[in-house]
Order: sequence, then structure tokens, then C-alpha cells
Amino acid sequence: MKIALAFLIMVSAWHPAWSVAAQNEIRVFQVDAEGKTGREIGAELGRAIKSAFPDIERIYDSYLAGFIRQDQFNQWVRSGMDIIRVNIDPAYQEELSAMASTWQISGKDRLGDGFLSLNELWFFQLMPDVGRRTNCSGFGVLGNVSATHAPLVGRNVDWDTTEDLRSLQAITVYDYGKDVLVNIGFAGYIGVISGFNNHGLYLAHLDSPLGIRYSQPAAGAHSIVFDLRKTLENEATVGAAAEFLMAQQFPFSHNVLMADRDEIRVLEQPDGKASHLRTPSTPTRPEMPWGKKDQIAVVNCFVSEESPSNCIESKDIYRWQRFGELAVFEPGGRTAQIDDLTRIMFDTANRHQAIFNAKTFQSMVFSPKDGRLFLYAAPISNNKHEKPVMTDVSHLLPKADMENDPYRSEILLLWSVVSVMAGVVLWVVLKGRKSMADYLK
Repeated sequence: MKIALAFLIMVSAWHPAWSVAAQNEIRVFQVDAEGKTGREIGAELGRAIKSAFPDIERIYDSYLAGFIRQDQFNQWVRSGMDIIRVNIDPAYQEELSAMASTWQISGKDRLGDGFLSLNELWFFQLMPDVGRRTNCSGFGVLGNVSATHAPLVGRNVDWDTTEDLRSLQAITVYDYGKDVLVNIGFAGYIGVISGFNNHGLYLAHLDSPLGIRYSQPAAGAHSIVFDLRKTLENEATVGAAAEFLMAQQFPFSHNVLMADRDEIRVLEQPDGKASHLRTPSTPTRPEMPWGKKDQIAVVNCFVSEESPSNCIESKDIYRWQRFGELAVFEPGGRTAQIDDLTRIMFDTANRHQAIFNAKTFQSMVFSPKDGRLFLYAAPISNNKHEKPVMTDVSHLLPKADMENDPYRSEILLLWSVVSVMAGVVLWVVLKGRKSMADYLK
């Protein structure tokens, strides 16, 4: 198995929302995973990452030291990590262990010592399951309010990051042959925060805390980021993805922004309570009104009237209201294009509670119909004074096979027409030959 390391260069584009003169780059790891075990994938991926980021162990260790106290880390390792880890697909566990075996891994769990232990690497993978406080958001359109008459979805990832951690931004493409997974995050992060597959299914994780103290995970609790990966590797539609995720138990409340070639939904999953799959027309809580046809938004709280009320922070209330102000698209009127979603995800109307804010390190717009991805990755300096840029990285997916090609029906129709015409021509030729033979008798 070979892993190709590529660079995505941010280049000037015709569309004003993402045109730029300056250049930036993000690493892409192309993984030939067809027929390979998790151990084989992890070993090759680990070597490629170590070659690209020789200091990756120190960077992860330094980030964790600023994220959690040593005593909190020790407590979570003792009481929570193994409960979740035992329910992670063994292939993913093997992949992480094999990847770590190619790095310089310490046997001591000591945050900030410049070394990375296996427990520290696992903690980084499972941070969304611990309930890190972030203010991510998303917005989507579909149907007749979309210029493509198909779903378009935007998503911002807002974390407390450091220059070192931003330097590790990467995209990992797992090519299993028939199925392809594009994982947008960090080098060495094998769970999924944001990702999509070659069937057009897109999934993104967003926190939605209930305001209660984090407790030890219940037995049987799954990791949301590893289950998102499993879903993308096995499902093609929002319905199937939601059915799988709703059957699982997770240690922390969250939203999942979901899109495929036909629909966009938000899966609201409060810890210990029933999940709800929200559509653009789902009734929302009185304090979080919506009423936007074929348009949907998500922030870090639950808005469905059937979900628990946790929209108490001003940042969530403001961003929800701002999405409502920007959701101006109508059937038969102004329809939304990729450029419109880009502008919405880059909105800074209120710089203290903006959709695009100081913590935004990734912003993206995805078109499930044709697999087009437009991505902004924050520069290492995190300098947002310059105009932000989204780069078209649609070439990430290998050419879709006929079964998964969104234009399959058109191609089959054309092939049928050509076949019929060829048959008619052949029939005419053969009939002509027969007539000539009869004439010569």
C-alpha cells in the first residue's frame, strides 16, 4: 500500500467569494486502503504523517497540556476512556495503534513534557466525546431555493487552537475501492469531525451541551467521531446514517449536520434522551423561531420543540438569528449558489459572536450532488485580517464509478440511444445486403 502526500494550493478563482492572490496550503494524505487491514493502513499512514510532520508528538502533547489539567486527564483515563474505546471498531483501534508505532511514543502520561503517550493520543482522538466547548455552526439549502435544485451545505469548525495545531491541518482520503472517505481535520486524527464520501453523504459534528457536569460514560457508550467515520464508510443517505446513529448511545450531547444528494437534516442527540431528526420544516422552540422554506441552520444547542431547551448562551441565540436574517432565498426568486453559502459562512456582522469568528479554523461548503468541496483552512498565524478564502478541492475524490455517478441516468440514457441507433444501422445494412442478394439470384 502506498500513501501519496499532496498539497492543496489556494489559487485565484473566478468566483469573488474565494478569489485570492496570496497562497496557502494544506496537506492531503491519499490512502490506498482497498483490501487492507487497519494495522496496514495505520502503519503506512503513520509513516507518511511522521515524514510530513517530524515534530507531531510534541505538538499534540503541547496542545493537550493547554487544554486539560493533568489531574483531570488522569481521572478521565482511569474512568472514561476505556469505556468508550472498547466500543470502537477494532479496525480503527488497530489503525491508531499501528500509526502510533511509527512515531516516538512515550510510556508516561505527562502532559507538557514534550513527548506523546498512547493515552494522550487517544485522548486527542476522543476530545469531542469528552464534551469540548466549541461554537461550530452550519447552514444549508435544498430543493427549489438551491440554484442547483440539490442540497448545498456549509459548516464552520470553531476550536481553541494554537499555531502548532493549525500547522497540522490536513485531509485524509481513504480509498477503499468502491467506497471513498474524505476526512477533513488534522494529520493523525482518524475519527471524523467533518467528512463525506463518494456517495454524496456529508456528516459534521457540533457540540450541544446540556449544562450539566460531565460524568463517567455509561457502559456501551460509543464515540461519536468514530461512529461518524463508520457511517460514512457504510452508508449513502441521510436516512440510513440517522438510523444507525440514533441506535447508539453517546457520552455527550451533540448535533450532527447531515446532507446527501436529496436532503439536509440535523440530528439532535441529547445525552440520555430521545434523538430527533430535524428538517427545515420541523417546529422549533418559541425562543428560536425559524420558518425558512427548504433552508436549515445549526448552532451549539437544540432548537426542535421536542428536544431539551439548552439555547441559553448569547452566541447561540445571536448566530441563530443571524442565519435567519441571511436565509433570504425563495423558490422562483433568488436561489442560493455556492457563493452565497460561502458568504454566509464568512459572515462577521457581530465580531464578538460572529458566524466566522476568531476560533474558526476551518470553513467549508459542500455540494453532495457532484462532490464539490470548497474549503478554508486558517493560516498558522490565524491572521483573519486578510479576506478569507475557500479553495475548490473537488479533485480529492477519485472518478466515481457508474453505480455512484450522479449523472449515471443521463449516461445510461445516452448509451441506450446510441445502442438503439447502432442496432438500427446494423439492421438497415443487413437488410440491404439481403435485398441485394435476392436481386442477384
